[in-house]
Amino acid sequence: MGLKISKIFAISLIFSSFLLDINNEFNNLNANVKSLPANKNDLDLYHGMGVSFLCNATRKGFDLDFPKTLNVASATFASVVSQKHGGKIIERKKEQTVDLKKLQFIASLQLVESALQVCPDNVPEKIEKQFKIETERLKKLQGL
Repeated sequence: MGLKISKIFAISLIFSSFLLDINNEFNNLNANVKSLPANKNDLDLYHGMGVSFLCNATRKGFDLDFPKTLNVASATFASVVSQKHGGKIIERKKEQTVDLKKLQFIASLQLVESALQVCPDNVPEKIEKQFKIETERLKKLQGL
C-alpha cells in the first residue's frame, strides 16, 4: 500500500512539474507578443458594447443608477484599451499612447451621446445637461 501511495505521489509530482513547465513557456511566449494598438474597428466595438451595456442596465425594470453604470462602462472601455492594446490607439494613421483618464472621460461623453440617440428615456436630465456643457467646453478648447 505504501508503494501505491508513493507511485501516486510521484505521478502527481511529475504531472505538476510538467504543467508548470508548460505554463512558464506560455507566459514567456505571451511576454514576447507585442500588443497591437486599438484601431477604429476595435474602438467602435468597445463603444458599441458600452452603449449596449449602458442602455440595457438603465432601462425600466433594471433601473440601475445611470452615473454609476456610465462610470463602469467608460472605465471598462479604458481598461480594455489599456490591457489588450497596451494603452495605444491608432489615430490619424499614427500610433499614440493615450492617457487612460482622458480616454475614460472622452468615452463617457461618447457613451452619453450615443445613449441620447439609442435610449434617450434612460438618460437623466441632469446627465444630458452636463453632457451639453462639457461638449460646448470641449468645442471652445478645440477652437471649433
